[in-house]
Amino acid sequence: MSNRYNIFFFSLFTFIHSQYIQVTPEIATAGAFLGGRLGTHAIHSNPALLGIQTGEFLERSLVDTFTVSYGVKLVQSTDKKELQEIKTRLNQDGFERDYKIEKTDSLFILITSGFKDSFSAFNFSSNLPASIPLKTIYSDTTWRITEKPKIKYSIQVLATPNQDTLKSFKKRFKKRLKEFPTKVVFKDSLYKYYVGSFDSEEKAVMLKNNPTIQSIDDKSFIVSSHDKIPEGVAPKFSFTFPLRFTLNLQNNSFNTDWLNEYIGADMIQDPSIKNNLINSIPSSGISSVLWLNTGLFDMTFKNYGLSLLNVNIFSSVNIPKELTQILFEGISFREPKDISSFDSRGFVYNETKFSFGRKLDIKHFESPIYAGFGFKYLNGLFSYTEKYDGVITTNEDSISIFSDLEVVYTDPNQIASGFGIDLGLYGRINDKVSAQLSIMNLGSFLKSKQSTNWRSINKINLSSSDFKDILDYNDAQKDSVNDTFSILDTTTYVENVLIKLPFSLNIAANYNYSNNLHIKSAVQYIAQTDFIGESPPQISLGIVAFPYKSFSFLGGVSFGGINKINFGSGFDIKIGSFCLHLAGSQSGGLLNSAKGFNVSSEFRFLF
Repeated sequence: MSNRYNIFFFSLFTFIHSQYIQVTPEIATAGAFLGGRLGTHAIHSNPALLGIQTGEFLERSLVDTFTVSYGVKLVQSTDKKELQEIKTRLNQDGFERDYKIEKTDSLFILITSGFKDSFSAFNFSSNLPASIPLKTIYSDTTWRITEKPKIKYSIQVLATPNQDTLKSFKKRFKKRLKEFPTKVVFKDSLYKYYVGSFDSEEKAVMLKNNPTIQSIDDKSFIVSSHDKIPEGVAPKFSFTFPLRFTLNLQNNSFNTDWLNEYIGADMIQDPSIKNNLINSIPSSGISSVLWLNTGLFDMTFKNYGLSLLNVNIFSSVNIPKELTQILFEGISFREPKDISSFDSRGFVYNETKFSFGRKLDIKHFESPIYAGFGFKYLNGLFSYTEKYDGVITTNEDSISIFSDLEVVYTDPNQIASGFGIDLGLYGRINDKVSAQLSIMNLGSFLKSKQSTNWRSINKINLSSSDFKDILDYNDAQKDSVNDTFSILDTTTYVENVLIKLPFSLNIAANYNYSNNLHIKSAVQYIAQTDFIGESPPQISLGIVAFPYKSFSFLGGVSFGGINKINFGSGFDIKIGSFCLHLAGSQSGGLLNSAKGFNVSSEFRFLF
């Protein structure tokens, strides 16, 4: 069979199910590029990234150190109350200090501490009244961790105000200095050429005395500087215009090759084709899910983020395998088919979100740590199948269908609302490696004060002759027949119905191999999936080529998720302040063997 059943035709038979990713660069890397290009991307991936600002920070080193202080032991006794009375009397007599009573073995000791030197302790004890007998001075050592900027040592071999002289120097000595790290610093109106970068001055002295350096400039000297690491390239102000969207199409059974094989095949002439088709359908049935996300009015300013309109649409239907067997094989006489595994549910809601991120002042870490928080308000509609029982039974000349369906839903007059939070952490380990963690949508829910419960019980009994007659009925006659099938059709109201929405736990790491290649990795776990159905964890690995250029290429692969494997690719185009992000991916395979594909696009302005 020809390939006329192409990807477009295939998409009509698939379902939409996003892996809960809303940021286009993440989709391009199959989920690996957590946080995307900062700015508005941080709102929907990790609010901690809002704390990153364009610039540099001093790399720090931690040093163990200690301080010595002095104290005075005043009185010791077996009676604690006696020491408390002495403590009160000293404060009343003008010797106001912080006194403590400590217990050593069976004795209680009254002490005071915090003197910076032994002279201060001695001076205090000398002025105490004679009724204080002990007056023993002791030292106290306190260990602590302090931080200091890291210092790098280099050799300066050239200083010139002329840029042409610098270019000539670099060209002349390029081969001789290729073994050493070099950099040019413009300082005090001079171009200064540095060779080497060492943590200790001793290593810099060894390089200065190296014959290669001496042959270039025997008057070279050692310079020191604080080591600076770029903090990031983050926009001060960003917004999405006119919109962003994410559309993911995939399913649990079909791909284009499957359609090419079975659609139009002669199953009567070759019954094995029909058997293969039925066997290819999972025992759980054909699951179809719709998950669509689109957003307007995302914006950030400095370390604040705001998303006013972020719409999520979800709908799922599970069709029992028994129905497909009936469709292709018919029903065996007196062999009931249970179709109670049918299920349908969905929601549509908008979230309005405020996010904030900042750098934490934690001295026990050499590199900066960022934390972020987001709060969202949700409002929308939902529906779900509360219960369904269904059986199809046949005799020689008739068919019987029993259906008991109970559905809970909200309508536009019963808008549900709820809340959720986002949490995030980001750490820059060094100038090449960073890591982050985020929990998005934590505790989110939709709750309606009043919902509708609709229950419908039907029993259909038709003989073979009835089928012939019904085909000739007009609309009024068909409605009359439908009424005879209904046993019960009731609508009641239910108070305080709540559904829990899924949240995602994301862990990611980034390695800057060079300015032209960044390597991304991430793990995503979806939790609280009672309403939407289970989603396996996903592990992603991706790359970003030419991340600082006007045109960047992105690609990635992930394992896990709905269809076990996912391939992504995309590109970013930046022209001035305008950015276009476009991404696509395929899941479950590649090309015609794929069980789904994903398309995402976003237009942003960065300042």
